[in-house]
Amino acid sequence: MFENLLTISDAAKLLGVSPSTLRRLEKNGNIEEYGLKVIYTPGGQRRYILDEVQQLYSNQGFSGQTGFGIKPALLIRDLTIAFTESHSQLSIKMDNQIAATQQLIEEALTDKIPIIFSKTIYESENKVSRLWCEKFPSLQILDRESTWVNLHPDLADYPYDMVNATVYISTLYDNQVDDYLQKREIDTVILAGTTTSGSIRATAVDALQRGYRVIIPKEAVGDRNQTLQNSTLVDLNARYADVMNLEKVLKGMKL
Repeated sequence: MFENLLTISDAAKLLGVSPSTLRRLEKNGNIEEYGLKVIYTPGGQRRYILDEVQQLYSNQGFSGQTGFGIKPALLIRDLTIAFTESHSQLSIKMDNQIAATQQLIEEALTDKIPIIFSKTIYESENKVSRLWCEKFPSLQILDRESTWVNLHPDLADYPYDMVNATVYISTLYDNQVDDYLQKREIDTVILAGTTTSGSIRATAVDALQRGYRVIIPKEAVGDRNQTLQNSTLVDLNARYADVMNLEKVLKGMKL
């Protein structure tokens, strides 16, 4: 019931106000100034409907749509054993991300759309990798030779145009990927994988700054909890990408 809801902190951050302001404006379970309904959990915590906050963004001039260009590419990130196995310290909340990504891959193969799979690795001799690991020590398990960095079994046998091992947060920070896309005159990147608040977000921002249209099928990305997933998707859609349902993305890939 509470999966598509935002906490008061997340809602306030996205609206550019303080949580105390939302509490103060609340009256009889509604915040009339913003047109938001307040829902209470069994524990008495406030929650706000994701779609209502998204609509508010649109009404305030955020969440414009860039749409698909002419030449898309599918960029998949970190759907490896480390991020998809429940006993891993890096695991995300798994729903249907693997099945959704398979649908994207099958459509890309049918329409001859390039597919790149990037996976995070840890290299102790790399300054960036060491620094990121100081902030996020769990990354140490991602040794290049470790089974943790193997692709999820359901995704392992597809004929990818490139499998890219990287120490960088953004897939496009590695010039190998960007050069590949530029040579093929790609103008749209479709992002799938994990984590939504980490590499997916970083790649979306990087892609926009490099002149790519950014499409994110919400069923094909994941994070460590639903609250973080929801708030990040709202913010991405508001600022950097078109966040769409999978069905709409699959139709867009056919154009």
